Amino acid sequence: MLLTILAAGLGSRFGADKQLVPIHKDIILMDYAIYDALENGFTGVVLIIRSAMEPILREHLHKVFPGTQFSFVHQDTLTPAALQRKKPWGTGHAMLCLKDVVQEPFLIINADDFYGRNPFARMAQVLSQAHPQRIFSAGYSLGNTLSPNGTVSRGICHVDDQNHLIDIQEYTKLAPLSASEVKDERTGAIFPMDTPVSMNFWGFSPEIFSLAEPLFEQFLQENASSEKAEFYIPTIVSHAQAQGYTVEVIPTPEKWFGMTYQEDLPLVQQSIASLEGYPF
Repeated sequence: MLLTILAAGLGSRFGADKQLVPIHKDIILMDYAIYDALENGFTGVVLIIRSAMEPILREHLHKVFPGTQFSFVHQDTLTPAALQRKKPWGTGHAMLCLKDVVQEPFLIINADDFYGRNPFARMAQVLSQAHPQRIFSAGYSLGNTLSPNGTVSRGICHVDDQNHLIDIQEYTKLAPLSASEVKDERTGAIFPMDTPVSMNFWGFSPEIFSLAEPLFEQFLQENASSEKAEFYIPTIVSHAQAQGYTVEVIPTPEKWFGMTYQEDLPLVQQSIASLEGYPF
């Protein structure tokens, strides 16, 4: 099993490469995810990055995790030259960049999120077994993923009584409405705090690449001139469901935190300082 990390984002709302921002001394947020993954049986790490980031990340990771196998793929060079643009083509394209280097079950996560230990253990358990046509996602409670510094985008999961995903819908302006409810300011939709959401913590088998590749080619044909259109992992998941795949949402009690805004950084640092069990 491999851990793969989405780390090519521009950090537009944060105002910097947030995946490289020190959290505790010289430790960055993805170091905690890498540690949790390795402790739970993942055998290697692949980072999806912009090519200019590789020297900095390679030096950092080999210092923090000596002896661990790291590989890098460059999202900015794995698109036809005629379609290059400053903004990456989205998380779905980033995942497709793995297709030539990943030949085993893999977990894909965000570089700038803290997920907690529980979902790594659960995902390692399910990915270590053969599951044809099955996708896995950690299901966080919406209330455990909000920012006190502004609205957030979340993939709201609708699940059946077996925690199988019915569909996932992106809401982009979510903020607390009360102690028990969250409101999307764009649509007016209201959700209970315990609504399951996807935080880009997905488990796949490598067969997903052959399913996703023609879907991305179609996306490019329809959006070749766009400077903003993005191809997302949930788009791939929805397409896989239409082809007969089952998506299992694995509930987790963990509190997620991450850095959407600069103002989130002190809270993240405070939360990290209270953690136990890490060698950093």
